[in-house]
Amino acid sequence: MIIRRYLARRVHQSIGLVLLTLLALFAFFDLVGDIEDVGKGTFRLVHAFASVALMLPSRLPELLPVSMLIGTIFALSQVAQSSEFTAMRAAGLKPSKVLVWLILCALPWASLGLVASEYLGPVAMREAQALRLLTGEALIDSSSRNGNLGSGLWIRDLIRNEAGDLRSQRFVNIRSAESDGRLSDVEIVEFDEQRRIQRWLLAKSGRVSASPGLDLAEVREIRWQPQPLSQTYPTLRWEGGVDQTLIAMAAGRPERMSIAELWRFVRYLKSNQQASERYELAFWKKIAAPASAIAMLLMALPFAYLQPRNGALGARILAGVLIGVVFHLTGSLLGNIALIRQWPAPLITMIPTILLLGLSLLSLYWVNRSEAMWPQRPWLRSKAA
Repeated sequence: MIIRRYLARRVHQSIGLVLLTLLALFAFFDLVGDIEDVGKGTFRLVHAFASVALMLPSRLPELLPVSMLIGTIFALSQVAQSSEFTAMRAAGLKPSKVLVWLILCALPWASLGLVASEYLGPVAMREAQALRLLTGEALIDSSSRNGNLGSGLWIRDLIRNEAGDLRSQRFVNIRSAESDGRLSDVEIVEFDEQRRIQRWLLAKSGRVSASPGLDLAEVREIRWQPQPLSQTYPTLRWEGGVDQTLIAMAAGRPERMSIAELWRFVRYLKSNQQASERYELAFWKKIAAPASAIAMLLMALPFAYLQPRNGALGARILAGVLIGVVFHLTGSLLGNIALIRQWPAPLITMIPTILLLGLSLLSLYWVNRSEAMWPQRPWLRSKAA
């Protein structure tokens, strides 16, 4: 019990220190990027600091796995270099028991990452977006800086009858939108079940109401059925399945959305026969994130069984950083391949975690086997000395 508490305290302290260091580093980079907007509109330096602070909950799940890996390597390597770990093993500490202890240490950090990803991150991102409006930046714009199309945001809305058959389909284009629901340059094209154009609406401005649909202003309407007709309206209510939450989800990055938001948006895309693979992949990545964090922490365990002469502390930390980078690149590469080849997202997201977990267990077995054979080969021991 005393040994477990001692190791847990060392591991938690190291993970916390590494995580705070990485958060401070990335916060500095974000602050440098926001300095360019100081002076635009009413955006001041204090707003830049506030915007960076609101980004931290979203950064935490991204930095947590590598922080757990580096922090645990640092803690266990220090214990090994001071020969404390050797004394623990001599007292009968088995690798399987240390493995269970590390899993218990990983659970609070994995839970913290899940809470930050599901609750703190989305709320903070909405507040940061509202703060960015002080610079005149819109939720949706026609620039490619945020990955948006040059024509703005496109949403497809299908209308079905009670039997589930397609009755009509509408395409909604929003050039610009604010986080408070204000829209500008809204274009809506409606087709019937034979894909013949029925109606075309062009509104200079609009607003998302409490119920699904749009309140349009300065609207021009053109109808082709039953006969061509063109009209203008000062205001017009358009009934549809588009609401503020849907617009925010469609305009946002999948990585910044919660599991519930991703699940809702994936269902919406599938019901409207749109591609949902990108959001499905982000959904399953969030599901697999706690397991990935635990696998990262377990990867640090073999480093504790290496003797001090087998590598300096800096080299071990560098190895941990490289493992984290390779893990991240492997996940990104498999994700891109899955999008292109349309592979099942649940399997693809779990492959890096399974590989990392298998590598950590294999490395632990190899290190223990090598040390068990060490006394039987005195010529290797003398050569190493």
